[in-house]
Amino acid sequence: MSIRRPPARLAGPNIVILPADALVHRVHARNYGADHFNPCQGAPTRFAPVHDAEGNCVPSLYAADTLKAAVYETIFHDIPVTARRRTVPRTLVQSRAHGQLQIRRGLQLASLRGPDLRQWRISRNSLITTSPSLYRDTALWAAAIHHQFPDVEGLLWTSNQCDPDTAYLFFGDRVAAEDFNLVQARDGMVDPSFLADVRQTGRRSGISITV
Repeated sequence: MSIRRPPARLAGPNIVILPADALVHRVHARNYGADHFNPCQGAPTRFAPVHDAEGNCVPSLYAADTLKAAVYETIFHDIPVTARRRTVPRTLVQSRAHGQLQIRRGLQLASLRGPDLRQWRISRNSLITTSPSLYRDTALWAAAIHHQFPDVEGLLWTSNQCDPDTAYLFFGDRVAAEDFNLVQARDGMVDPSFLADVRQTGRRSGISITV
């Protein structure tokens, strides 16, 4: 399968304002802060890495509007739907942390929900539900939006792993750590409530946490 490359000129995206005081959840490596932007390190993701027109890294921060979506998009992300044994080792949960962030100002986000994508003649199946093998292609669309629309500060879409919840990506050259207030921080290594929440979230899909 291949994904159509974004055109040189995209129609203006439909903008959603994530308002001040909105709360988002982030599950992240415990050696980073909840408001830490990824500086184009690690394996490709659906909409990162992105580089600006001069080739500079655009740091990124993923989040979700619910904790369960954040868990499904990270800890449970790589469990195949067809897997007979759906388990996650406790050590993986303990290597993660949960941060709840409060937005300090309204953020302008390009909506990538199905109806919004239709104006660009690309489907949700082509952009949101594709396999990781196509992440370099899907990230080209994030780059095109970033390059062509300087007022866009990030993206939102319906979570592929936990619909109908919302996933977010914030562009680190337009959104800063100072745009968030840290409301809650839980280290998976030392806070048993995070492990308990992950275990409860997994029961919905028959996913268990092993010792």
